[in-house]
This record gives sequence, C-alpha cells and structure tokens, in this order.
Amino acid sequence: MKRSNIKIGKIIESRDKKKISRREIEKILAVLLILGFTSCQKAWYGRDGRSGNAFVSYTWQVSEPTYIDVGNGAVPPVFYWGESYKIRPGNYNLYYEGEVWAGSGWALYSWEVMYEIWEVPGERGDWYYNGSDGPDNYFNIECSPYGPYISSDYKSSAINPKYDLISETEDEIIVEQKADGMRMKITYRKSEIKKSIEHIEQGK
Repeated sequence: MKRSNIKIGKIIESRDKKKISRREIEKILAVLLILGFTSCQKAWYGRDGRSGNAFVSYTWQVSEPTYIDVGNGAVPPVFYWGESYKIRPGNYNLYYEGEVWAGSGWALYSWEVMYEIWEVPGERGDWYYNGSDGPDNYFNIECSPYGPYISSDYKSSAINPKYDLISETEDEIIVEQKADGMRMKITYRKSEIKKSIEHIEQGK
C-alpha cells in the first residue's frame, strides 16, 4: 500500500509540473506575441499645432470719423464698425480724420495709428502626440478725436481703462492695449488732414 501511494504521489507531482510549465510557456508566448505586434508599428512624431487666426476690428468714440484708410487689404473699403475681419500678421498703418464739436465750433482732427498684428503659435508636437492649434487672436483699434483719450476736457481727461500709457508727447501717444489676455502696442500720431482739406478746396 505504501509503495502504491508513493507512485501515485509522484505521478500527480509530475503532472502538476507539466501544467505549470505549460502555463509559463503560454505566458511567455503571449508576451512575445505582444512585443512582436508592437514592434511592427512604426514610431511616429506628432505634428506641431497650427497657428491661430488673427482678426482685427475698428470702433469709434465720441465722434465717428468722416474718412478712414485702414491700410490693409484684409478689410473691405466699406466695412462695418465693430465687425472682426481675418487679417495676416504684420505691421499696419491706419489713418482717420473727422470733425468734433469744440464748444464754439467744429474742429478738424486727424490721426495716424501704427500697430502690429500677430498670430499665436500652436503647441509643439511630441512622440505619439499632435500639438494643439493656437487660439485665435482678436485686435481692436479705437478711432477717437483725441487718440486713445475719450474726453475733450483735458483738465479731467482720462485714458481709456483698456490702455496702459507708455509715453506721451504733444504729437504722439504710445499705449498698450489690454483685452482678453491679449496685449498690443499702438502708436497714435497727429497727422496733417488730407481728405477734408481736399473737399474744402474742391468746394472753393
């Protein structure tokens, strides 16, 4: 009886070893298959995100200009105040003029405005990752008889709260515009009146 028990025990032990070895082999094969499948896939580097679009709009304060030259081909000659137009990055010059009531009569005014448009770049790509596109950027230029000022009383004049004053002389005002996380440096320069004088001369 004892010998038979020993034989039976050895048979069971050998079968268990075979089962364990089969399981280990199956696991190894599974790992090899996974590695083989992944090695067939080519490594790739993601693309950089595209730059966001840039838009510009024009508004007026106190007195609507009688003439404006936006200085770019992105905005049509007849445009709508406050509407955003897609524009390419670059430096632009705008000219506007008009009339404003000065208390005892109408006074002519004219300004040249220099500003820069730029696009926000997209996120850089990485291994197995495409970069996100950059956000759109919206710029606004305000046309006022007083440059970035909106009050005709210079004793109590206050700069528009959307602007930080950088420098100011009698003929030039440089400000930085702040809006929705965007900053833009704008230079207002007093200019000789062009169109209004032409109309006056033609009237003569």
